[in-house]
Amino acid sequence: MKIDLSGLRPVALRDRALFEKHSGVMRSPSSECCFANLFAYRDFYGYEFVDLGDRLVVYERNARILHYPIGKWTTPGELHKIAGAFADANLSDGVVYDVPEEFLDRHPDCDTRFEIEYDEGAIDYLFSIDKIAACAGPKLRKKYNLVKQFQANWPHAELHKIDASEIETAKTLVRDLNSHLVQCQFLDEETAAIVKALDNFSKLKLGGLILYAENGYPAGISVYSILPSDTVDILFEKAERSVKGAAQTLTRMVAMELRGKAKFMNCEQDYNDEEMRHAKRSLDPERFYKRYTLRLTR
Repeated sequence: MKIDLSGLRPVALRDRALFEKHSGVMRSPSSECCFANLFAYRDFYGYEFVDLGDRLVVYERNARILHYPIGKWTTPGELHKIAGAFADANLSDGVVYDVPEEFLDRHPDCDTRFEIEYDEGAIDYLFSIDKIAACAGPKLRKKYNLVKQFQANWPHAELHKIDASEIETAKTLVRDLNSHLVQCQFLDEETAAIVKALDNFSKLKLGGLILYAENGYPAGISVYSILPSDTVDILFEKAERSVKGAAQTLTRMVAMELRGKAKFMNCEQDYNDEEMRHAKRSLDPERFYKRYTLRLTR
């Protein structure tokens, strides 16, 4: 396998079809394989990629790491060679991120070539769309009580699909919702990335909903990308905390909108934030996407 890194270049909007083609081979539910995420966060993480023919390798220039290749599965030897090529070019220290648990299951001997690291805060939460829509199970039935309270308190609530006429409202709402939270660099990056995604909403083939508590009062927003698998990646979903039940109502409405289009919603990582972890686990995740980091050994 010849590895030519001369074609390494920033992720661009024109690359969407290429990424979807290769993502369709591996059909990974990983949020890190979602093209909309890579494009929206490109400038913050320095996302670049190189086309190796049957695989795309994403490279984070700022962190000097590469992601597990998108496309045809690798063997440990092939992955070792790819990681080695980046290290030899002084582009990385031989670190490979977003390695699927399935790769380790397929190759239990890969620890002879790599050191294996795992961070619980980096797992993706995958929820059954049917279960969320139906509020099935004891945990979700408790959430439905909040949905009913929202319906009772806001009888004129409306749900709008995000389209060209709603983009400016969506951008304003994203900024407003994040401005109410404890400010940090991550939040600034998230706001800018989602606004960038909204600016390219149709070109990225995104979907989304805005929940209006009443006419002129948007109280929640969800923006998502349907992956070339059985999963939808939820790029951004937040609601006004002061509007009781808005968050639960929005999540359920998104699930109802996605029924028949996919099986799972990927609500991404909790980053070891205890409040976020509690919120995600209270929605009764169906399963987890566990990602690993491999470190090249010579």
